[in-house]
Amino acid sequence: MSKKDDIIDTQHFETAPDGQFDDDVLKADRDRHEVADDEARNYVDPDLVISEAESKRMRRRIHRRVLPLMCLAYIAQAMDKGTLGPASIMGWIDDVGAKGNQYALTSTLLWCGIIVGEPIANQLVRRFPLGKLLGSAMIIWSGLLMGLTFSLSVPPVFAIRFLLGFFESLFGPVLLSITVQWYLKDEQPFVSSVWQSMLGASSAVMSLLAYAFYHLTNKRGGLHGWQWMTLTISLFSFFSAVMTFLFLPDSPTRARWLTEEEKTRFVERVRSNNQGIKHKEFKKAQIFEAISDPYTYLLFLLAFFNTLVVGGINTFNAILINQAFGFSVLDSQLLSIPLGAAVILTYLLQAYLVTKTKQTLLVMICTVIPNIVGTIMLICIAPGDKTRGVLIFGFYLMQFFQSCNPSIFLMLSRNSAGQTKKSFTYATTYIAWAGGNSVAPNLFQARWAKRYLPSLYIHLGIYGAFIITCLVTRILLVRRNNKKIAAQTNEDGTVVNFNARAFEDLTDLENPDFRYSI
Repeated sequence: MSKKDDIIDTQHFETAPDGQFDDDVLKADRDRHEVADDEARNYVDPDLVISEAESKRMRRRIHRRVLPLMCLAYIAQAMDKGTLGPASIMGWIDDVGAKGNQYALTSTLLWCGIIVGEPIANQLVRRFPLGKLLGSAMIIWSGLLMGLTFSLSVPPVFAIRFLLGFFESLFGPVLLSITVQWYLKDEQPFVSSVWQSMLGASSAVMSLLAYAFYHLTNKRGGLHGWQWMTLTISLFSFFSAVMTFLFLPDSPTRARWLTEEEKTRFVERVRSNNQGIKHKEFKKAQIFEAISDPYTYLLFLLAFFNTLVVGGINTFNAILINQAFGFSVLDSQLLSIPLGAAVILTYLLQAYLVTKTKQTLLVMICTVIPNIVGTIMLICIAPGDKTRGVLIFGFYLMQFFQSCNPSIFLMLSRNSAGQTKKSFTYATTYIAWAGGNSVAPNLFQARWAKRYLPSLYIHLGIYGAFIITCLVTRILLVRRNNKKIAAQTNEDGTVVNFNARAFEDLTDLENPDFRYSI
């Protein structure tokens, strides 16, 4: 934010000093701007004032009505795509006849499906109701997972994993769009971290299920233990899909639990985001701007470098604990439960630090340090009965870098405006996210087992590249903010920002009121 003494920012909250601006001038300025946003068009009232107390009450309603369903959707998809992790040490590899790097390829193909699906998914997100879109995709996921339960050879597993990724490409853009529609920028770090931390919850739940079903040593009902686990998860996914389809609102203006007057208040509450609600018109100029914007490529690199590490660790965590550190299969499943708890804690810790400091990129850089320490421990300490505890501690430290994931997507959602430009930047960033995840398992080559030391050395290089990208991104955004603030600074040093063009479907570069979160 500006270092000026006074900032006039009329965001429909009772925070602007009295007498700092002329109400008639403000109203005239807003009225001359067109409301291009399709969803918001009939629910805009520039003169509406929302007190801080009322805003908090509205946020609590969103927390009760929207956030639990977002968490349910996320944990369902995380369990759907993560089933082969615990299954890999439950006999799945032998039961399907997987050889060499074929287990790693099951992960790669899932992410390839996401890469193919992302451009399509982001256009669907721009055009169709979000809740119904996500619920429909989840129903398909649960059906595909049911098919995976009964696939006992590699080719159908490959096909199903690709299709799972293709339909899963919807979930990230949908949940980010919902977050932007309902929450203020300052609220988004916590909210995004809450629903993304369900990745940790899913890991813990799957480890418990794997521990339970591993005891089915003989085929019960003609199914292996890992098949019973997968079947259970597919049924849970179907239940979650029905709940999401029926109850997740498509937007604030389509929420059945809001009156018409309340819908206007919820729309105006997010005016200061300067990102609108939803606009279906495709604008070529915004595509060209996204292609020429260096920030698009910096987001790509941030997501790619992050998942290039995290994707491999998540795919091989059970195998590393079992084979590299020397724990038994049952102990490996139990030791994976704290990994899920670590993900939740690190996600929430990073959200707290980002909210408290308002320095997203610097917090992300600090998060890399525990991973570097943990990686060096795994390289330098040889496995043995006396060192297993130290190695698992080092591996737990390596979960911190994963908490950068919500922050990267915050950098995407909070700093992108213009519906067409957003659809493009969302697609490219998610392609990078999926691309890193697809390549990551292949950094763990079978010939490097059991300790995978070359993989760990590669990770150290990736951490350095990530830190450099964070610093370059911060420099770019700080300069852009300074330029925008200078253009709105009066001679007396006050900065006038009316948020008058919030629903005009302008890009972040076009809208003079837009501010980047750094």
